[in-house]
Amino acid sequence: MEEQSALQRHLPGLFLATGMMLPMLAFAGALSASLAGASSSGDAMRSPLHMANLQDNPRRAFEALDANRDGYLTGDETAASRTVHLHFGVLDTDRDRRVSIVEFHRLPGMLEDVYAE
Repeated sequence: MEEQSALQRHLPGLFLATGMMLPMLAFAGALSASLAGASSSGDAMRSPLHMANLQDNPRRAFEALDANRDGYLTGDETAASRTVHLHFGVLDTDRDRRVSIVEFHRLPGMLEDVYAE
């Protein structure tokens, strides 16, 4: 029996690890792009997911998060915004595990209450 080289022994594991990392890298890229917003300068203040924009223009923030454009946000879609993701359970008033635009419009008032000085 021939001895396998170290590369031959570890090659299947390397392919598996690479296959597992690609979705994570794609998600990280999508997340950074959504946080940068449409601004070519990368100015976070212009991002629809910036705290001020969540309060001033919730519809724009909702549309930025609604990746599949079905009119609802799931927990996975809200992962792009830590603030929205943290408040997901409270926003989902009908407990259907998704947030409608009507439910989302409660967010600005909630943020004012939570982050008031």
